[in-house]
Amino acid sequence: MSAIHLAQITDLHIEADPGKLSKDRDTLATLCAVTERVREAASDLVLATGDLVNDGSPVAYRRLKPVLDGLERPVAAIPGNHDLVSVIREHLAGGPVSLDPVHDLGNWRILMLDSTVEGEVHGHLGPERLAALDEELSKAEGQHVLIVMHHQPAPIGSPLDDVGLDNAPDLFDVMDRHEHVRGLLWGHIHHIHESERRGVALIGSPSTCFQFDGRPDHPFSITDEPPAWRALTLQDDGGIETRVNWVPEAL
Repeated sequence: MSAIHLAQITDLHIEADPGKLSKDRDTLATLCAVTERVREAASDLVLATGDLVNDGSPVAYRRLKPVLDGLERPVAAIPGNHDLVSVIREHLAGGPVSLDPVHDLGNWRILMLDSTVEGEVHGHLGPERLAALDEELSKAEGQHVLIVMHHQPAPIGSPLDDVGLDNAPDLFDVMDRHEHVRGLLWGHIHHIHESERRGVALIGSPSTCFQFDGRPDHPFSITDEPPAWRALTLQDDGGIETRVNWVPEAL
């Protein structure tokens, strides 16, 4: 069986007002430059991992939709803390853009988790979401699993640790019951994180617009790094190969 190719785009922060910049960047323009590169990569599935827009407004999602539709690939989307799920469903979902939580590709299962708490910056997975995850993992026996969410479940040594997933031990308790989980992927942090926990790859990714200083114990700040996207190759044996692709021409 051939490898599965994924592209992750995260923290798009599209504005409703075309003239409004976010951290001095035109986030729709940076996204368009990034998606040009993503389209060239011909991925099997694009993962849009939250903070799709900046204010949760219908207008912002309507500005975003033609860009995602133009990828000409299936797009699996989840909300971030800047998003509103009800507005996503009405103004973004449909066509290639899906909010389905389960995507089976070859011998891999991709599980999309909503880690948002409405009105809050931090993330949380309540009992119902954790039970649903446990059930889907049980159904996936014999498959490799990649779990995808918005909020980081692991400390990264920056002020963003205060607004990550606030009950990560509960998530890991569920994961630890299922030895076929191979990776956990997220956005939110606007920089690169790559580590491992009990053989599971822990992967955080930079944004399609602006990046945060991810160095441990440094003050929170915006860097001059360019927009980016992450490519992932899911191997038949359960291995995950990944790289971050910077897009300097987006600036």
